[in-house]
Amino acid sequence: MRRILPLLAALLVPPAGAAAALPADTALRLDYRATVHGVPLMRMQVNLRMTPTQYRLRLTYRTVGVIGFFFRGHQADSVVGTWHGTRPAPLRYVAVGTWHGVRHLMAMDYQGDVPEIREVAPPIRATRAPVPPAEQVGTVDTLSAAAELLRMVAETGRCTASEHTFDGRRLSVIAARDDGRQELARNTRTGFAGPALRCAFTGRMLAGFLHGKRARDSRPLHGVAWLAPVTPGGLPVPVRLRFQTDWFGNVTMKLIGVQPAEPALAERR
Repeated sequence: MRRILPLLAALLVPPAGAAAALPADTALRLDYRATVHGVPLMRMQVNLRMTPTQYRLRLTYRTVGVIGFFFRGHQADSVVGTWHGTRPAPLRYVAVGTWHGVRHLMAMDYQGDVPEIREVAPPIRATRAPVPPAEQVGTVDTLSAAAELLRMVAETGRCTASEHTFDGRRLSVIAARDDGRQELARNTRTGFAGPALRCAFTGRMLAGFLHGKRARDSRPLHGVAWLAPVTPGGLPVPVRLRFQTDWFGNVTMKLIGVQPAEPALAERR
């Protein structure tokens, strides 16, 4: 389940269209429901704040329903960073969660383009091969990659990009590309109807494989996100998604709520 985060980061990419400047300030909370063959799997919430000088993202998700009973877990990942031109410069990345009763923690600070692990549990070598330090240089965390793609698309009108990400344990490459437009019919569970961009994406792990699982973990995971604005004059966001996972196969995720971001996220400096 935790391997889906590199893919979910790519889902924040808004659709291609006429280029526009990044809005002065965007602060949103997005709520999603995920299912597998109609069976509830997960609830996810994204809080984001972006300005021309800084960005903050927080992504939380937890398993629910029958699947959650057998595969119990929850995760909360956050990042704060600034912009160097249009390139994200993460300052602090924290990921904490509990899966199968085991607490997982990763906290990284950044010195320029070099991530430095400050806290980690359980030890990386206990479960996977560490990513060599030289391969970490120049990477960004998965949430900063989402912020970068969002800004790039807002300013260029494109939904095609790729980025190398490092979350403290895994080195991955995420690629997104335009896949045409589609008219979405009204869905009572999403409340959205209208034209949306199909944005195809792929995530592939390059290093940091679980011991004995290199063949499985190196397989690319694919998905599609449908993106459209949900607030007047706002940036487009994912309103519907389909993507592969290691554990559950194909997952469908739908936007079920939009509102201003949590005050703590929107007001903190």
